[in-house]
Amino acid sequence: MAKRKSYGGEGGHSGKKQKTAHVHDPPTSEEIYNGRQLRQLLAFEQDLRQARHGLQSFKNLLDSIVNGEDENSEKQQILLEYLEAVKPRERDDEVPVYLPDIMETWGMAVQMNNENVMSAVAVILALLLKVLSANVDHVSYGLGICRTLLQKRQQESIAKNLSADNGKDFIISPTLRLLREVVCLDGGTLAAPTFRARNYTFKSLARNMGLRYLGEGVEDPKRPSVRTNAIRFLLGSLRLLYVEAKRDLLSQKDIVAALMRHIRKDPPSLIYEILNTLRSSVILDKKLPKEIKIRILNAYSLIRIAELYGHPEDVTEQEGESEGERPSVEDSAHAFLLAACTDSDAGIRRSEHGYYPDGVDPNAAPSSANDDQPVDFGIDSIPWMSKFENDVPVRNMLLAEFIQTLRPWSSTKQNDLLVAIFEKSPELIAHYFCHRKSFSFDPKLTATWIGYAALLYNAVQLPIPSFFGHAKGYARVPPPTSVVLGNIIPLPMTLKAITRCFSIKSKLASFYAIRLLTLSIQKLGRALEMYREASPSSDSLWEEAARRLLDDFYQRIPDMKDIIKCYLAMDQNDLLQRQAASRLLLLYYEVIPQFSLRAKFDVSPILLSTIKKVETSEETGEDMVMSLLELENLCAIAKYSPNMRWFARTSDMSHSPFTTLLRLSVEKTTGLSNESLGNVLYWVASEHQLVENRPNSQGLYPLIAALRSLENIDPAIWTFLDNCAERCARTPVKYLEMIEEQLEKAKVAEDKNVITCPLMMTIAEQLPYLISSSPSKTTLKELVQFLSEYLGYSLASGVNKRFLKATKELLASGLGEQKKLGAKLRILEREISTSETQNNSHQDTTTVTNGLVNGVINGTDNDSDHEISPHGLEQRLSVPIIVTKDSSLSRWTSKTPEELVEEGYAASLIRLLLSEHSSIRKEALTSIVKVAAKVKESTYENNEQVWLLLMELAESARSLIDNGPLSSMIVTFACKALEVLSNPLHCLYEKINLFLTSRPVWSLDRIPLMQNILQEGPTDDGAFYSEISWLLSFLLDSLRTPADIALFHQRKVFERLFALTCNPFMGPNLRTQILRIVYRTTTIEGGSDTLITRFGTVSWVLAQRDTTTDADERAIYQALLGRLWNTCDQKRISEWSKGGLERLVA
Repeated sequence: MAKRKSYGGEGGHSGKKQKTAHVHDPPTSEEIYNGRQLRQLLAFEQDLRQARHGLQSFKNLLDSIVNGEDENSEKQQILLEYLEAVKPRERDDEVPVYLPDIMETWGMAVQMNNENVMSAVAVILALLLKVLSANVDHVSYGLGICRTLLQKRQQESIAKNLSADNGKDFIISPTLRLLREVVCLDGGTLAAPTFRARNYTFKSLARNMGLRYLGEGVEDPKRPSVRTNAIRFLLGSLRLLYVEAKRDLLSQKDIVAALMRHIRKDPPSLIYEILNTLRSSVILDKKLPKEIKIRILNAYSLIRIAELYGHPEDVTEQEGESEGERPSVEDSAHAFLLAACTDSDAGIRRSEHGYYPDGVDPNAAPSSANDDQPVDFGIDSIPWMSKFENDVPVRNMLLAEFIQTLRPWSSTKQNDLLVAIFEKSPELIAHYFCHRKSFSFDPKLTATWIGYAALLYNAVQLPIPSFFGHAKGYARVPPPTSVVLGNIIPLPMTLKAITRCFSIKSKLASFYAIRLLTLSIQKLGRALEMYREASPSSDSLWEEAARRLLDDFYQRIPDMKDIIKCYLAMDQNDLLQRQAASRLLLLYYEVIPQFSLRAKFDVSPILLSTIKKVETSEETGEDMVMSLLELENLCAIAKYSPNMRWFARTSDMSHSPFTTLLRLSVEKTTGLSNESLGNVLYWVASEHQLVENRPNSQGLYPLIAALRSLENIDPAIWTFLDNCAERCARTPVKYLEMIEEQLEKAKVAEDKNVITCPLMMTIAEQLPYLISSSPSKTTLKELVQFLSEYLGYSLASGVNKRFLKATKELLASGLGEQKKLGAKLRILEREISTSETQNNSHQDTTTVTNGLVNGVINGTDNDSDHEISPHGLEQRLSVPIIVTKDSSLSRWTSKTPEELVEEGYAASLIRLLLSEHSSIRKEALTSIVKVAAKVKESTYENNEQVWLLLMELAESARSLIDNGPLSSMIVTFACKALEVLSNPLHCLYEKINLFLTSRPVWSLDRIPLMQNILQEGPTDDGAFYSEISWLLSFLLDSLRTPADIALFHQRKVFERLFALTCNPFMGPNLRTQILRIVYRTTTIEGGSDTLITRFGTVSWVLAQRDTTTDADERAIYQALLGRLWNTCDQKRISEWSKGGLERLVA
């Protein structure tokens, strides 16, 4: 480029022009061939133009390595040669400085405000750390460079770069990339020091997060904006920082607001990274307090994230990624909101009381006029019972406000999110629909209405919370009727809207209405069942509330005649609609029979036509299933219909409805449910006295089993059975008298336990008429086989044997001249099938009863399925003891004070005081004193407190290490306290400092801080359980020898720990810590004996086992009981307990 002419002469103005042109010239560079050349190029020069030349040459070298152009690793070797040449020597009195020439150049550029060099240094340092982090062998160079960057002078240079003007992206972005590399290097080794220097490293972060891409089109992933780099630096910090640092970082409102402000306009890859990191490192981080999580999960943030539903995907960005590598923005936002709004540990969702509104006391009994003579004023005496028809107070106000902004009718994922929130927080259902005034269920057949209907369907489908949301069992007072009703049939489902769904000619609208009413009535049935469970008497508040709930429910649903009218108008081929409508009609009869009596519904013609359709149908697959389900529903409805004619034959049917259903059940030619059909058949047979209605009667089981045992059944036999059933049902008294005659003939005394069968008498009476009709030999042969099977299965089912022998003779005489066939007639030996008898149960409420009985018999929650082996118990509760190698005595000398404290070198020296060798203990004590002096003389942030801790430990141990290892309690406390002092945000930081300043020497017969934590309040609000967790971890690590158990006994540690478990709010992790302490004690000699005889551990374990409701927890306690027995002196303990413990374990 030709130099522009100067028109100002040779003055200051001319010089200024030349300087500006010089600064903005593109940098020059040269090829690098060895490390010596690179070192010369990067040597400190006051001529910044020459310095920029060297930096650009270095950048080209790093670029070629990063881009994979270094095929023979020559440039990698040049880089290592250079790094080794400039590596500083370690000196005790000096802090090592890596890359001193580059650091000097950077500092000079900052002083002279040379923006090009400021940017160039940040670029090459970021590239250099990226190269070094890719190889484990080179990480040590990277750590040295990073520690140099965290020195005071470099921190000021970083802050200067970060605070550059808004338009200086070429300075800010490389610096943010550099900080991200520092934070992420070696798994976050320097994340904590970087955060401690946040006044410099996090300077202007909120402002930089607002400098988003403003160009046309989409942001180029290879040239990310300042906002993208700033957010990635923040996310890297959140992933790698410790809990207290994250808490401090998230407490800065400007950073949180800046993160969410432009999230919708960010690139999809960045949005995914934001949501994924916040979900894994904030929401699901159980160590992070809820009050901190709520600062990032506020209403503003949730609404911003919810706006990502329907976010368009960037096609150009996805082309560079493999398919399926990253979920879409909408999926990421959905997963994030699900975790944030439904996980109780996330901080948003608060504990609530289900159907009991906020501020209500469900155990407050109604006031009475006279306490001496209590009077039941009924449910109206409860002042809040009728207050919540228009508004329902809730505890989760943040969620309540957020869900009002969702649009579930326009997005299935928003629908799923809202339903998931409803499921976890049932109190929000009634509140949501109370405030959603614009929500209309009036059918309009639009996509919006279908979305409304889908939401209502999902909301009604949700289960009722246990005990209506009360924590421990049913409360004394039922929940408000309006709230319960609002969960069963939400407010938008008005009577007018539902009736209109049936009146308009739309299959979709009527189908949705039918399905919603079906779910509502099913849910009502479950609610009434819970009311009955909670009711102590027939005149209690719960019974009155149940009656009121029914009355209010009747006002919200259409009459049964509207459902019948809709059902009769349906096309015969509309199988799905007909099945759903028949199911709804059945629920009307089963759940609300009083309401169903208002309509007169004769099911006979519909049932007969449906049976005929099923018999003659050639349908297969789903169509046949729908037809069969409709038939099942109609059969069940027929039980409630007084006009049903079960044994009447029509002109177009060969058999009566009863016999036709019996044949369908026997032949199994369809997929009709044997359980539901068997219930109907038994009910009909019992009502019409075809079988005896006795508790031990097997009903129709012998008849059905005998018919099923035959390969082919002649139609004449079905006609014969149909005739017998009709005659028995028409004149049952006649056949009961015949039974009495047969019992007298068989000399069987009258007894209520004697089982007989009226239908069998009818068969015996009508058999001669069948023989007189001259049936074929095949028919007669099958008939005799059937009668033999019938007699055999009747005997197996408990029918009186003498009665059966008399009946056999009667049947043989009925065969008349067919003596050969009569000789073949006999009572066969058959075995009863348990599964079949359950399907033919005699109880009227068979479906419900069988389900309950089967659940008990099958033992769905049997503890035997959750037994834990000794090895499994060890894996759950055993924690390895930390052991330090002797090499720690020499490794600490080359470390900085910061590394000594935060990377565990000082703690390793402290643990050597437990060594069995006196020489090692003495050398460790000497090293501890030297470490204390080194830390005190340094500029380490907490140097005074660490020095005080180490010196007090040394003074306490000085007179004891000659006699043997130091107490495990003291050593463990020193290590734990050192961790606390390295983190000023720790919840015990204040208590540790107060302990250190209280006395110069520690008492060896006391447990430090135990009384302060258990009996005094926490230093910070909400930190009680954090302090308890620290104490339990401290006690577990300190338990190593029998002497430690003796100290626990002296200070009543186990009594205090067992008392802690009485706290109902204590989390499972803390309870597991206590179990680990008990398990550790059993591994020490004499520990189990002491636990059993001194601390009442067996009684405590039994109490914990019996009070828990979780089968896995019960199994752990049972296994721990076995562990106590297996590791104790069994002979001594058996004598001490008089064999009691052995019986408990067995």
